[in-house]
Amino acid sequence: MTFLELASTRYSVRAYKADPIPQETLDTILQAGRIAPTACNYQPQKIFVVQNPALRAKLAECSPCTFDAPTILVVCYDKDREAESRMMPGYTFGEMDSTIVCTHMMLQA
Repeated sequence: MTFLELASTRYSVRAYKADPIPQETLDTILQAGRIAPTACNYQPQKIFVVQNPALRAKLAECSPCTFDAPTILVVCYDKDREAESRMMPGYTFGEMDSTIVCTHMMLQA
């Protein structure tokens, strides 16, 4: 499959089965996030795998976009590890890096 075919056939999922994600599949998705490019290769991202029902319920209180998924990947970044722009003072790349990581994991999924 070419990238354009992949991009054309992707879709957003808003309903999930209660079945757990097989560990091998989850590991592959996480690996796609780990190898995603980041500014200066600082890799500031933190990926939290949330499968505990109580924690998933707390996340659902914060966002309506958990859709009762049995596994939720929370992607954050460490502000102490994010790259700073040399061309635009005060601009940092942590948010952009985390977004790239998310995109890689979504496409892998």
